[in-house]
Amino acid sequence: MNLLFSLSLAATAVEMATCLICARNLWRLQRETYDRSRRMLALGALLSGLMALLVVLGNIGMAIHEMSYFVLQPWIGLLYMGISIVMVLYPISVVRPDWLTPKHFTFLFLPVLILGIVYMFFTSKWTLLHTPADVWTHVEEPDVIVRLASLFLMIPYCLILFLLPYNFHRSSATRSWIWTYSLGLLLICLTHIALMLTNSSILMIVLPIMVSTFYVFSTEYELRERLRPVEEIAVNYEADSSAPLESDLWARICRLMDQEEVWRDPDLSLASFSRLCATNITYLSRVIQQETGHGFKELVNAKRVAGVAAQIEANPDIDVQSAFFNAGFRSRTTAWRNFKDITGKSPAEYKQVLK
Repeated sequence: MNLLFSLSLAATAVEMATCLICARNLWRLQRETYDRSRRMLALGALLSGLMALLVVLGNIGMAIHEMSYFVLQPWIGLLYMGISIVMVLYPISVVRPDWLTPKHFTFLFLPVLILGIVYMFFTSKWTLLHTPADVWTHVEEPDVIVRLASLFLMIPYCLILFLLPYNFHRSSATRSWIWTYSLGLLLICLTHIALMLTNSSILMIVLPIMVSTFYVFSTEYELRERLRPVEEIAVNYEADSSAPLESDLWARICRLMDQEEVWRDPDLSLASFSRLCATNITYLSRVIQQETGHGFKELVNAKRVAGVAAQIEANPDIDVQSAFFNAGFRSRTTAWRNFKDITGKSPAEYKQVLK
Protein backbone atom coordinates (compact mmCIF):
# COMPACT_ATOMS: atom_id res chain seq x y z
CA MET A 1 0.00 0.00 0.00
CA ASN A 2 2.85 2.40 0.83
CA LEU A 3 4.41 1.61 -2.55
CA LEU A 4 1.17 2.41 -4.36
CA PHE A 5 0.84 5.65 -2.41
CA SER A 6 4.38 6.66 -3.42
CA LEU A 7 3.71 5.79 -7.05
CA SER A 8 0.47 7.78 -7.07
CA LEU A 9 2.28 10.78 -5.58
CA ALA A 10 5.02 10.50 -8.21
CA ALA A 11 2.43 10.22 -11.01
CA THR A 12 0.64 13.31 -9.69
CA ALA A 13 3.94 15.20 -9.59
CA VAL A 14 4.56 14.23 -13.22
CA GLU A 15 1.05 15.44 -14.10
CA MET A 16 1.72 18.74 -12.33
CA ALA A 17 5.01 19.36 -14.17
CA THR A 18 3.66 18.24 -17.54
CA CYS A 19 0.52 20.36 -17.38
CA LEU A 20 2.34 23.49 -16.20
CA ILE A 21 4.97 23.15 -18.95
CA CYS A 22 2.26 22.66 -21.59
CA ALA A 23 0.36 25.69 -20.25
CA ARG A 24 3.51 27.84 -20.41
CA ASN A 25 4.35 26.82 -24.00
CA LEU A 26 0.79 27.35 -25.18
CA TRP A 27 0.42 30.73 -23.50
CA ARG A 28 3.67 32.03 -24.98
CA LEU A 29 2.41 31.27 -28.51
CA GLN A 30 -1.24 32.19 -28.05
CA ARG A 31 -1.07 35.19 -30.39
CA GLU A 32 -0.23 32.97 -33.36
CA THR A 33 -3.93 32.08 -33.67
CA TYR A 34 -6.81 34.32 -34.65
CA ASP A 35 -9.16 32.52 -32.25
CA ARG A 36 -9.08 31.75 -28.52
CA SER A 37 -8.41 28.03 -28.87
CA ARG A 38 -4.78 28.03 -27.74
CA ARG A 39 -5.67 30.23 -24.79
CA MET A 40 -8.42 27.81 -23.74
CA LEU A 41 -6.10 24.79 -23.94
CA ALA A 42 -3.47 26.66 -21.92
CA LEU A 43 -6.06 27.49 -19.26
CA GLY A 44 -7.15 23.86 -18.97
CA ALA A 45 -3.55 22.69 -18.63
CA LEU A 46 -2.85 25.38 -16.03
CA LEU A 47 -5.85 24.44 -13.88
CA SER A 48 -5.03 20.73 -14.12
CA GLY A 49 -1.44 21.46 -13.13
CA LEU A 50 -2.47 23.60 -10.16
CA MET A 51 -4.93 20.93 -9.01
CA ALA A 52 -2.15 18.34 -9.14
CA LEU A 53 0.11 20.74 -7.23
CA LEU A 54 -2.45 21.01 -4.43
CA VAL A 55 -2.65 17.22 -4.22
CA VAL A 56 1.13 16.89 -4.04
CA LEU A 57 1.49 19.60 -1.37
CA GLY A 58 -1.35 18.07 0.64
CA ASN A 59 0.23 14.63 0.69
CA ILE A 60 3.94 15.35 1.04
CA GLY A 61 5.22 14.02 4.32
CA MET A 62 1.89 12.35 5.12
CA ALA A 63 2.07 8.67 6.01
CA ILE A 64 -0.50 6.44 4.41
CA HIS A 65 -2.01 5.44 7.77
CA GLU A 66 -2.55 9.11 8.63
CA MET A 67 -4.70 9.76 5.61
CA SER A 68 -8.44 9.96 6.00
CA TYR A 69 -9.94 8.23 2.97
CA PHE A 70 -13.55 8.78 1.98
CA VAL A 71 -15.30 8.73 -1.35
CA LEU A 72 -17.29 11.46 -3.09
CA GLN A 73 -15.28 14.29 -1.56
CA PRO A 74 -17.60 17.30 -2.12
CA TRP A 75 -15.48 20.26 -3.20
CA ILE A 76 -12.94 18.11 -5.04
CA GLY A 77 -15.72 16.82 -7.28
CA LEU A 78 -17.00 20.32 -8.00
CA LEU A 79 -13.50 21.57 -8.82
CA TYR A 80 -12.95 18.72 -11.25
CA MET A 81 -16.28 19.49 -12.89
CA GLY A 82 -15.15 23.07 -13.49
CA ILE A 83 -11.83 21.89 -14.95
CA SER A 84 -13.66 19.44 -17.23
CA ILE A 85 -15.77 22.29 -18.63
CA VAL A 86 -12.63 24.33 -19.30
CA MET A 87 -11.13 21.33 -21.13
CA VAL A 88 -14.21 21.31 -23.40
CA LEU A 89 -13.77 25.01 -24.29
CA TYR A 90 -10.67 24.28 -26.38
CA PRO A 91 -12.25 21.88 -28.91
CA ILE A 92 -15.39 24.04 -29.08
CA SER A 93 -13.30 27.05 -30.10
CA VAL A 94 -11.61 24.88 -32.75
CA VAL A 95 -14.76 23.31 -34.18
CA ARG A 96 -17.01 26.38 -33.87
CA PRO A 97 -14.93 29.51 -33.18
CA ASP A 98 -18.04 31.71 -33.27
CA TRP A 99 -20.09 29.60 -30.83
CA LEU A 100 -18.45 30.69 -27.56
CA THR A 101 -20.50 33.84 -27.06
CA PRO A 102 -20.97 35.28 -23.55
CA LYS A 103 -24.43 33.69 -23.50
CA HIS A 104 -23.14 30.19 -24.29
CA PHE A 105 -20.16 30.68 -21.96
CA THR A 106 -22.52 31.50 -19.08
CA PHE A 107 -24.74 28.56 -20.01
CA LEU A 108 -21.79 26.15 -19.82
CA PHE A 109 -20.72 27.26 -16.34
CA LEU A 110 -24.21 27.79 -14.90
CA PRO A 111 -24.45 24.24 -13.44
CA VAL A 112 -21.18 24.76 -11.55
CA LEU A 113 -22.46 28.03 -10.11
CA ILE A 114 -25.80 26.50 -9.08
CA LEU A 115 -24.16 23.44 -7.51
CA GLY A 116 -21.66 25.67 -5.72
CA ILE A 117 -24.51 27.62 -4.12
CA VAL A 118 -26.29 24.38 -3.18
CA TYR A 119 -23.06 23.08 -1.64
CA MET A 120 -23.11 26.03 0.76
CA PHE A 121 -26.21 24.61 2.46
CA PHE A 122 -24.36 21.38 3.31
CA THR A 123 -21.21 22.95 4.75
CA SER A 124 -20.05 20.84 7.73
CA LYS A 125 -23.10 18.59 7.23
CA TRP A 126 -21.67 16.18 4.66
CA THR A 127 -22.33 12.49 5.11
CA LEU A 128 -18.99 10.68 5.36
CA LEU A 129 -18.82 7.86 2.81
CA HIS A 130 -15.89 5.44 3.05
CA THR A 131 -16.87 2.81 0.47
CA PRO A 132 -19.07 2.48 -2.63
CA ALA A 133 -21.47 0.49 -0.44
CA ASP A 134 -21.87 3.56 1.79
CA VAL A 135 -22.81 5.60 -1.30
CA TRP A 136 -25.52 3.10 -2.19
CA THR A 137 -26.80 3.03 1.40
CA HIS A 138 -27.12 6.83 1.61
CA VAL A 139 -28.00 7.46 -2.05
CA GLU A 140 -31.35 9.06 -1.16
CA GLU A 141 -29.83 11.70 1.12
CA PRO A 142 -29.82 15.21 -0.41
CA ASP A 143 -26.10 15.89 -0.01
CA VAL A 144 -25.21 12.56 -1.66
CA ILE A 145 -27.57 13.28 -4.57
CA VAL A 146 -25.95 16.68 -5.10
CA ARG A 147 -22.46 15.17 -5.08
CA LEU A 148 -23.45 12.47 -7.55
CA ALA A 149 -25.02 15.10 -9.79
CA SER A 150 -21.81 17.14 -9.90
CA LEU A 151 -19.90 13.94 -10.69
CA PHE A 152 -22.02 12.56 -13.50
CA LEU A 153 -22.82 15.94 -15.08
CA MET A 154 -19.31 15.85 -16.52
CA ILE A 155 -20.30 13.13 -18.99
CA PRO A 156 -22.71 15.29 -21.09
CA TYR A 157 -19.98 17.96 -21.33
CA CYS A 158 -17.61 15.39 -22.83
CA LEU A 159 -20.21 14.61 -25.49
CA ILE A 160 -21.09 18.21 -26.39
CA LEU A 161 -18.85 18.20 -29.47
CA PHE A 162 -21.06 15.61 -31.11
CA LEU A 163 -24.07 17.94 -30.76
CA LEU A 164 -22.51 21.05 -32.31
CA PRO A 165 -23.26 21.50 -36.04
CA TYR A 166 -20.07 20.84 -37.98
CA ASN A 167 -18.99 23.10 -40.83
CA PHE A 168 -15.62 22.31 -42.33
CA HIS A 169 -15.37 25.80 -43.86
CA ARG A 170 -15.11 27.27 -40.35
CA SER A 171 -13.61 24.42 -38.36
CA SER A 172 -9.85 23.92 -38.25
CA ALA A 173 -10.30 20.26 -37.35
CA THR A 174 -11.48 17.07 -38.97
CA ARG A 175 -14.16 14.80 -37.61
CA SER A 176 -11.54 12.17 -36.76
CA TRP A 177 -9.76 14.69 -34.53
CA ILE A 178 -13.08 15.54 -32.84
CA TRP A 179 -13.69 11.86 -32.14
CA THR A 180 -10.16 11.33 -30.80
CA TYR A 181 -10.21 14.36 -28.48
CA SER A 182 -13.73 13.61 -27.23
CA LEU A 183 -12.89 9.96 -26.60
CA GLY A 184 -9.78 10.92 -24.61
CA LEU A 185 -11.74 13.44 -22.57
CA LEU A 186 -14.51 10.91 -21.92
CA LEU A 187 -12.03 8.26 -20.74
CA ILE A 188 -10.47 10.74 -18.32
CA CYS A 189 -13.94 11.69 -17.07
CA LEU A 190 -15.00 8.07 -16.50
CA THR A 191 -11.71 7.26 -14.75
CA HIS A 192 -12.18 10.26 -12.48
CA ILE A 193 -15.73 9.19 -11.64
CA ALA A 194 -14.51 5.68 -10.78
CA LEU A 195 -11.76 7.17 -8.60
CA MET A 196 -14.17 9.46 -6.76
CA LEU A 197 -16.47 6.51 -6.04
CA THR A 198 -13.80 3.99 -5.00
CA ASN A 199 -10.58 5.81 -4.00
CA SER A 200 -8.73 3.02 -5.80
CA SER A 201 -4.95 3.24 -5.37
CA ILE A 202 -4.47 1.95 -8.92
CA LEU A 203 -6.67 4.69 -10.36
CA MET A 204 -4.71 7.27 -8.37
CA ILE A 205 -1.75 6.25 -10.53
CA VAL A 206 -3.62 5.77 -13.80
CA LEU A 207 -5.55 9.08 -13.83
CA PRO A 208 -2.52 11.44 -13.59
CA ILE A 209 -0.78 9.47 -16.33
CA MET A 210 -3.85 9.75 -18.55
CA VAL A 211 -4.13 13.51 -17.98
CA SER A 212 -0.40 14.03 -18.65
CA THR A 213 -0.56 12.04 -21.88
CA PHE A 214 -3.74 13.83 -22.96
CA TYR A 215 -2.18 17.29 -22.60
CA VAL A 216 1.12 16.29 -24.21
CA PHE A 217 -0.64 15.02 -27.34
CA SER A 218 -3.11 17.95 -27.41
CA THR A 219 -0.28 20.49 -27.09
CA GLU A 220 1.80 18.72 -29.73
CA TYR A 221 -1.15 18.73 -32.13
CA GLU A 222 -1.96 22.37 -31.41
CA LEU A 223 1.59 23.70 -31.82
CA ARG A 224 2.91 21.48 -34.60
CA GLU A 225 0.09 19.90 -36.58
CA ARG A 226 -3.13 21.88 -36.62
CA LEU A 227 -3.59 24.19 -39.58
CA ARG A 228 -5.57 27.32 -38.82
CA PRO A 229 -7.00 29.92 -41.21
CA VAL A 230 -5.13 33.18 -40.80
CA GLU A 231 -8.04 35.15 -42.22
CA GLU A 232 -11.58 34.46 -43.35
CA ILE A 233 -11.52 33.47 -47.02
CA ALA A 234 -14.69 32.55 -48.84
CA VAL A 235 -14.85 29.04 -50.25
CA ASN A 236 -17.19 28.40 -53.14
CA TYR A 237 -17.95 24.75 -52.47
CA GLU A 238 -21.58 23.91 -51.95
CA ALA A 239 -22.72 20.37 -52.60
CA ASP A 240 -26.04 20.27 -54.40
CA SER A 241 -27.67 16.90 -53.98
CA SER A 242 -30.45 17.92 -56.36
CA ALA A 243 -28.09 18.51 -59.29
CA PRO A 244 -28.61 16.13 -62.19
CA LEU A 245 -26.16 13.23 -62.33
CA GLU A 246 -24.44 12.47 -65.62
CA SER A 247 -24.89 8.97 -66.90
CA ASP A 248 -21.13 8.46 -67.16
CA LEU A 249 -19.41 7.98 -63.81
CA TRP A 250 -16.17 9.70 -64.80
CA ALA A 251 -18.15 12.76 -65.89
CA ARG A 252 -19.79 12.79 -62.46
CA ILE A 253 -16.40 12.55 -60.79
CA CYS A 254 -15.05 15.44 -62.87
CA ARG A 255 -18.08 17.61 -62.09
CA LEU A 256 -17.78 17.02 -58.35
CA MET A 257 -14.03 17.58 -58.35
CA ASP A 258 -13.70 20.46 -60.81
CA GLN A 259 -16.98 22.37 -60.47
CA GLU A 260 -18.12 21.70 -56.90
CA GLU A 261 -14.57 21.24 -55.56
CA VAL A 262 -15.55 18.64 -53.00
CA TRP A 263 -11.85 18.01 -52.32
CA ARG A 264 -11.92 21.10 -50.08
CA ASP A 265 -13.76 19.02 -47.48
CA PRO A 266 -11.05 17.65 -45.12
CA ASP A 267 -13.34 14.73 -44.20
CA LEU A 268 -13.90 13.62 -47.79
CA SER A 269 -13.44 9.85 -47.99
CA LEU A 270 -13.89 7.20 -50.64
CA ALA A 271 -17.15 6.14 -48.95
CA SER A 272 -18.61 9.67 -48.78
CA PHE A 273 -17.48 10.42 -52.33
CA SER A 274 -19.12 7.23 -53.62
CA ARG A 275 -22.40 8.42 -52.09
CA LEU A 276 -22.05 11.76 -53.88
CA CYS A 277 -21.43 9.85 -57.12
CA ALA A 278 -24.39 7.52 -56.49
CA THR A 279 -22.25 4.43 -56.97
CA ASN A 280 -20.37 1.82 -54.94
CA ILE A 281 -16.81 2.00 -53.67
CA THR A 282 -15.46 -0.84 -55.85
CA TYR A 283 -16.73 0.58 -59.14
CA LEU A 284 -15.66 4.12 -58.20
CA SER A 285 -12.12 3.00 -57.33
CA ARG A 286 -11.84 1.05 -60.60
CA VAL A 287 -12.92 4.03 -62.73
CA ILE A 288 -10.55 6.44 -60.97
CA GLN A 289 -7.68 3.98 -61.41
CA GLN A 290 -8.47 3.50 -65.10
CA GLU A 291 -8.74 7.23 -65.85
CA THR A 292 -5.85 8.58 -63.75
CA GLY A 293 -3.56 5.63 -63.07
CA HIS A 294 -3.80 6.46 -59.38
CA GLY A 295 -6.15 5.86 -56.47
CA PHE A 296 -8.77 8.10 -54.87
CA LYS A 297 -6.40 9.41 -52.18
CA GLU A 298 -3.81 10.46 -54.76
CA LEU A 299 -6.51 12.18 -56.84
CA VAL A 300 -7.75 14.22 -53.87
CA ASN A 301 -4.24 15.19 -52.76
CA ALA A 302 -3.37 16.26 -56.31
CA LYS A 303 -6.47 18.48 -56.44
CA ARG A 304 -5.63 20.02 -53.06
CA VAL A 305 -2.03 20.70 -54.01
CA ALA A 306 -3.20 22.24 -57.29
CA GLY A 307 -5.55 24.41 -55.25
CA VAL A 308 -2.70 25.56 -53.04
CA ALA A 309 -0.51 26.27 -56.06
CA ALA A 310 -3.31 28.29 -57.69
CA GLN A 311 -3.66 30.45 -54.57
CA ILE A 312 0.09 31.06 -54.46
CA GLU A 313 0.18 31.93 -58.16
CA ALA A 314 -2.71 34.37 -57.72
CA ASN A 315 -1.02 35.97 -54.69
CA PRO A 316 2.64 35.02 -54.09
CA ASP A 317 2.53 36.81 -50.72
CA ILE A 318 -0.33 34.67 -49.40
CA ASP A 319 0.21 32.93 -46.08
CA VAL A 320 0.96 29.29 -46.95
CA GLN A 321 -0.88 27.96 -43.91
CA SER A 322 -4.03 29.78 -45.01
CA ALA A 323 -3.66 28.35 -48.53
CA PHE A 324 -3.31 24.83 -47.15
CA PHE A 325 -6.35 25.28 -44.93
CA ASN A 326 -8.58 26.49 -47.76
CA ALA A 327 -7.49 23.58 -49.94
CA GLY A 328 -8.82 21.06 -47.42
CA PHE A 329 -5.65 20.20 -45.50
CA ARG A 330 -5.85 20.23 -41.71
CA SER A 331 -2.42 18.81 -40.86
CA ARG A 332 0.67 20.91 -41.49
CA THR A 333 2.91 17.85 -41.90
CA THR A 334 0.59 16.15 -44.38
CA ALA A 335 0.14 19.34 -46.40
CA TRP A 336 3.85 20.07 -46.75
CA ARG A 337 4.70 16.44 -47.61
CA ASN A 338 2.09 16.22 -50.36
CA PHE A 339 3.03 19.61 -51.82
CA LYS A 340 6.70 18.61 -51.94
CA ASP A 341 5.96 15.16 -53.43
CA ILE A 342 3.66 16.47 -56.17
CA THR A 343 5.36 19.74 -57.20
CA GLY A 344 8.93 18.75 -56.37
CA LYS A 345 9.34 21.99 -54.43
CA SER A 346 8.53 23.26 -50.98
CA PRO A 347 6.00 26.13 -50.78
CA ALA A 348 8.83 28.58 -50.12
CA GLU A 349 10.72 27.33 -53.18
CA TYR A 350 7.54 27.50 -55.25
CA LYS A 351 7.01 31.11 -54.19
CA GLN A 352 10.61 31.95 -55.06
CA VAL A 353 10.26 30.52 -58.59
CA LEU A 354 7.16 32.68 -59.16
CA LYS A 355 8.92 35.78 -57.96
